[in-house]
Amino acid sequence: MTKQTRLIVGVIFIAVVLIGMTLFLLMRRGSDLTIEAPAPPRKVTPVPLPPPIPSVIAVKANLPIQEVKTLAESALRDYLSKPIQRKDGAITAAIKLNLDPLTMTGTADGTLSVNVPFQFSGWARVSKKIFGQVVQKREDIEGSATATLTLTPTLNSDWRITAQTSSDISIQRAEIEILGITISVRRILTELVQEAVLPKLESLIVKYITNIDVRTRVARLWAKLYEPIVIKKEPSIALTVKPLKILAQQLSSDAQTLSFSLGIETYIQADMGDVVTDSPHSVIADLPDIRFVDALESGYHIIAPIEITYAGIESFAKPRVEKPHKLKGIDTLVKNLTLYGSGTQLAAGIEFSMPSLGAAGQLYLLGTPIYDATTMSVFVTEFDYALTTQSLLLDIAQAAGEGFFPNLRTTVEEKLVFPLEDRLTKLHKKLADVIAERRIGSYVVLRGTVDTITPEALYLTQTAVHIPFRLHGDLICEVNLISSRGSD
Repeated sequence: MTKQTRLIVGVIFIAVVLIGMTLFLLMRRGSDLTIEAPAPPRKVTPVPLPPPIPSVIAVKANLPIQEVKTLAESALRDYLSKPIQRKDGAITAAIKLNLDPLTMTGTADGTLSVNVPFQFSGWARVSKKIFGQVVQKREDIEGSATATLTLTPTLNSDWRITAQTSSDISIQRAEIEILGITISVRRILTELVQEAVLPKLESLIVKYITNIDVRTRVARLWAKLYEPIVIKKEPSIALTVKPLKILAQQLSSDAQTLSFSLGIETYIQADMGDVVTDSPHSVIADLPDIRFVDALESGYHIIAPIEITYAGIESFAKPRVEKPHKLKGIDTLVKNLTLYGSGTQLAAGIEFSMPSLGAAGQLYLLGTPIYDATTMSVFVTEFDYALTTQSLLLDIAQAAGEGFFPNLRTTVEEKLVFPLEDRLTKLHKKLADVIAERRIGSYVVLRGTVDTITPEALYLTQTAVHIPFRLHGDLICEVNLISSRGSD
């Protein structure tokens, strides 16, 4: 080797040593790649909840007109079993009324029309003084007639039922003559029917309807609503109802039924995870007076707050997050995932290690949890490193190269997806099963549907993510009025 060659080799060797020393001084050592970011505060920002929306439970109380007709017909037959005597001056009459089957129908405004066909038979006697002697003569009378009664019952705000009535009568045989005296059979029968038969019939119908005592029936239902409706025992789901007021339309009817349409305005809340008791949860308010409305719109709104604890999300996500990952070609081990609320965001703390880089430490990310109705799942958007973590990563990037650190943020965001489809499906099914047909005592049947389940604004507490779901559907109580004379 010539002297010149040895000189060139020596210069190259010195240059390589200098470059190596420079890179060694500039490159961070393993201890310099240890990140210990401080944790974001474990305190959530309180969120005002939306006010509850009142629900209206429709109450349909139906009284079959056939029930009223049968009762009135039976009582009227007993009442008319004996002849009724009438005396008007020189005329004495005894008439027996044989009742034919009644017909009774209703109209849309609640008016009941009653036709009372009957056969009448008996006698009329005239006492007349002729040439100083009292002469009596009796003639038999018989025929048929039809009395009509129109009755319009009214439900008053104090729960009393009153009625307005009108009546008429038509008679085939109008009059007879005895001893030269014309006797008006029409007048006798009209007075008899209007003074004895129709008032009795009216009294029977009004008394029957009034004796139903709708107030007592609805008061029992009102009190029952204060008792929790258990949907599921484990984990517990129950509905609590707070009745507010009574709405009503005036009575209506069709050909077969006299109907009472009421609405109980309430607040309904779903209590999930609380201890369910059989006793009323608050003092039962007295049944209020009725407030009449032109139209009743029924429907319920139930807020069911589904709670997803941070511990529950952790347990679900740990198998997907806490494992080796290949990030930008670098083997990265993630462990000790921790989730909690911070402000209005979800904080995720993770420990990581990258043996090939000699890097390790604790990172914190913050993101906004949202509910996606399409996938029925909760996930986090805009997940990014906390500011303190970003500062440490920026410091490393400036020294070691901006692209060297693998992106853990995207990996954690993709893995933190919490499905709720199973919970919502069970909630829908359980509620639908409970309200499909629920008997309250022997006189009320509760029937309902679950039409929609929509999420409200998600919010965080110290222990969990809360998603209020609004369940909407129809809820109708059918009150049996046929057995009004019995007890429950």
